[in-house]
Amino acid sequence: MLTIPIALALGLTLAGPTAVADDDFGGPGLTLDATSSKADAAADTLDEVQAILDGDAVGRGGRTTDGRSLTVALRDLKRDMKYLKGEDNKQAQRFLMRPGEGGDPYIPGALPWSTCGPQICVHYTESGANAPDGSDGVQGTIPQYVTDVLNTIEQINTDYIAAGYRTPERDGALGGSNNKVDIYLGDIGPQGLYGFCTSDDPHDPFDESDPGYQDFSFWAYCALDNDYDSSEFPTNTPFENMQVTAAHEFFHAVQYAYDAYEDGWIIESTATWVEDEMFDDVNDNRNYLGTGPLAFPNVPIDYYGSGDPEELSGFHYGTWIWWRYLTEKFPAKTGKLPKLVLDVWKRLDAANGAGPDRYSTQGLADVLKNRGTNISAEIIKFQVGNRRAKSFYDEGNAYTPAPAAAIIGLAANRAAYAEGPINHMASATARFNPKNLSQKAWKLRLTFDLPPKARGAAAVVVVYRKNGKIDQTTVKLDKKGNATKTVPFSSKTVKGVDAVLVNTSTRFTCWASNESPYSCFGNPKDDGLKYKVTGRTVK
Repeated sequence: MLTIPIALALGLTLAGPTAVADDDFGGPGLTLDATSSKADAAADTLDEVQAILDGDAVGRGGRTTDGRSLTVALRDLKRDMKYLKGEDNKQAQRFLMRPGEGGDPYIPGALPWSTCGPQICVHYTESGANAPDGSDGVQGTIPQYVTDVLNTIEQINTDYIAAGYRTPERDGALGGSNNKVDIYLGDIGPQGLYGFCTSDDPHDPFDESDPGYQDFSFWAYCALDNDYDSSEFPTNTPFENMQVTAAHEFFHAVQYAYDAYEDGWIIESTATWVEDEMFDDVNDNRNYLGTGPLAFPNVPIDYYGSGDPEELSGFHYGTWIWWRYLTEKFPAKTGKLPKLVLDVWKRLDAANGAGPDRYSTQGLADVLKNRGTNISAEIIKFQVGNRRAKSFYDEGNAYTPAPAAAIIGLAANRAAYAEGPINHMASATARFNPKNLSQKAWKLRLTFDLPPKARGAAAVVVVYRKNGKIDQTTVKLDKKGNATKTVPFSSKTVKGVDAVLVNTSTRFTCWASNESPYSCFGNPKDDGLKYKVTGRTVK
């Protein structure tokens, strides 16, 4: 059973610290049953795809059904379809049909015309609801929108290759093109879909009798909206929405050339990250910061999906900010793109059973080690820096800093504490503010009672002074996770003090359940442990 706890307890009294529930501190209310049968799990996957098409808020296991999540949902359905019988199997087959074949639920009807470049073919129609703007019904005149899509994706493909990435695998003559990557245009906006990529590559990497056993790379095709009309996509211009969606979805096709079955969080977060790298002026991915780790530092960075509360829908898209942090720290580029993300995908490579085939967090840990750091240290710096995001990032003026889990005002000779579980790759901040402590001698004594260091516990104290200076100290915990730290706390000079408690653990029991929302479909080993910090005013 995997459970993410809900609340951080905050003790705040005059006489001494006691616990009072703080309902404003929330994590996703997700409980997963790792013992469900393969048939039941397959039925859940089918239901999730249907929920996405229906526009339902929450699908299986409380996961998001945001329209951009269709790519991973279809991937999972491809994996699980063999466990479905009868009408469920037939429905799954319909969901996995290519657009334009007449029976798929995304772009019903034929897409009889194509225009191709050196690497890409765009398929479309000039009649009915799926016709793009500028359609005149004459095959010899190509609508400008179709030309824009083709030119945009050809350039994206060129830029990705120049940055060191593989080009997507090819499917021969399937889809009506001559061994090129197929892009299908249709009116998918009314279904809440921006776009998606998936595969009808027939090999099964999970079947030992299949010639493609343990080859987790697939060819891919993609679908985009036929106009990105502002009535359906109200942010940005239609052209800008096409650009960033093309960058995002085509990156999925590239990812499939490495490992189509990699963890969902890294698939979606790196695709959302690359949007802004390719089209920096659009800034569409900022819309997801309010659902990711910048807004919810108490949620694990590697969390894929959503739950209760509903505002966590699409958390994995907001996790692009993790890659922005890492690539601003390690900015070296190949072509247009920072090399760090490419190096991670090379570590995840599971094509033809010959690559390293590391899982998401594991591959990232390898890459960071090769850069002279480690993933625990970077998780700490990320979580602490997000509290002052506006000065921490190049474009931070547009970001909202991460919130504190508890805000505590302390007067003379008073104490209070914040206490609660913190899950892996996540944090909670107790903010202590001085109240009427005018004498310079006043200090704040912080006592930390955390889990053992070996289980990922860490703490950082940040003093924000009224003159704008920031003093930051990593707390030296003993092996048991205990420590005391005293810092200035006069109202005359100190605005406030952050005690940032971090669980840096990246330890998992892997392959626990296909419905796990974490790295390696695993069960985290160090979740649910109690973290406690007590603040006391002293002279």
